Amino acid sequence: MKKCSYCGRENTDEAVRCRECGTEFVAPSADATPARPRDDTWLAWLAYRLRVPGTIVIIGLLYLLSFGPVERYCCARTITPPPLTALASSGSVSAPSMAYTIRYPAWVRVIYYPAFLMLSGDGGNGLYGRYLQWWENVPAKEPRQDATSG
Repeated sequence: MKKCSYCGRENTDEAVRCRECGTEFVAPSADATPARPRDDTWLAWLAYRLRVPGTIVIIGLLYLLSFGPVERYCCARTITPPPLTALASSGSVSAPSMAYTIRYPAWVRVIYYPAFLMLSGDGGNGLYGRYLQWWENVPAKEPRQDATSG
């Protein structure tokens, strides 16, 4: 027996509408599957907990990796030759080393202050220092000429 959800009258199982009020009975859908409990709730919890620290690590890595191109394209390098007195008094066959100074714009010094702290002391010899030296040795690309320009 079907019970009407509107008036509460009991009807036969074959009835399409309620005998009392005429409310149509809704047939249960065939594709409806019962909800089963999720077994991967711990995986969703773990993914949620790792999303924030992972995002912070990725942003930090991108920040540090961006210093190489900024240093290459925004700083001014001045090469200083060794003094002539050092050349005359050295007496050695090896060539004296050239020194250069790097001047950064003020915004680079402010934004990349933590990167400069990493390079102070022996930090320039580590992995980050080698990465920045790689940027110094990357050849500059020649401007591309279009076929129509010449």
